[in-house]
Amino acid sequence: MGKGGRDVEVIKVELPRDLAERFRKYVAEKYGLRRGSLSRAIADLIIKELALYEGGGGGIDSIVGLGLQSDYQWGGEDLVDALRRRAHVPG
Repeated sequence: MGKGGRDVEVIKVELPRDLAERFRKYVAEKYGLRRGSLSRAIADLIIKELALYEGGGGGIDSIVGLGLQSDYQWGGEDLVDALRRRAHVPG
């Protein structure tokens, strides 16, 4: 059990150093320097990402709809990534 009686799990990952430094800076700016900010930021990102694929954020339907509404000319690249970049949606 973690703080407050929550059931938690520790997940250890390896990231490129420059990415980790950029993420820490992002967390400090958005969540502050309080203890647990990094964990909260990662949990929020995972929740947001899962919502995209589990219907909470529109999932594939919103991506396809974006493609149909845009003037983007597909050049053979990964369409999902291209549409996300065009819509400025983190992916």
